[in-house]
Amino acid sequence: MIKIFDANDRDFSSAGNIIINPLKCKEYKKKSLNGWYIDVEIPIRYKEYIKKDKLCVIKTKSKLNPQAFRIGEEINTTSTKISFKAKHVMFDSEDYFLVDVRPTKLNGINTLNYINARTDNVSPFKIFSNIENIDTAYFIRKSLLEAWSIIEERWNGTFDADNWNISFLQKVGNDNGESIIYGKNLEHIEVYEDWSSVVTKLCPVRLRWNNAS
Repeated sequence: MIKIFDANDRDFSSAGNIIINPLKCKEYKKKSLNGWYIDVEIPIRYKEYIKKDKLCVIKTKSKLNPQAFRIGEEINTTSTKISFKAKHVMFDSEDYFLVDVRPTKLNGINTLNYINARTDNVSPFKIFSNIENIDTAYFIRKSLLEAWSIIEERWNGTFDADNWNISFLQKVGNDNGESIIYGKNLEHIEVYEDWSSVVTKLCPVRLRWNNAS
């Protein structure tokens, strides 16, 4: 079963907007920041509930708590089915921006808390880390996700998530790949929606030069 919630919901103990028995629901989870998403097919009668940025909540193998996945830009429809992909909400970090943030000589938890407090919009993430390595990094015009990727390499740890609770640890469990499967793959597409080229955030940069002769 999957539950559909509004974009800003955080409590998933209720039935949400609706509970749906999907025709297919495949979960793909790779190690750390390399990807975690679901591929879902449901009957066409539920089309009105499937909108970009809504949350699709499912029970996963690796977590005790139900996990929220944000419905993405591609929504495919046939006469009988609607299919979509949804990324885990940890990848909401792509939408939070660091203009010029420079954590200096800090360990893992202090580095992550430092940048988490300095995003352009208030970050929804809570951080835990057991990484004691001390290092420095400059994040200039980077998304929060890009900063995490740099921190992962420089501080030598691995990320994991439980909804908006982010862990940066010395070691996490194995990558088990696909964990939930219902039904079969979509065979024919009649309608295709793709918003991938839409720009939602711009960062203006002033060009400087010296006119002195």
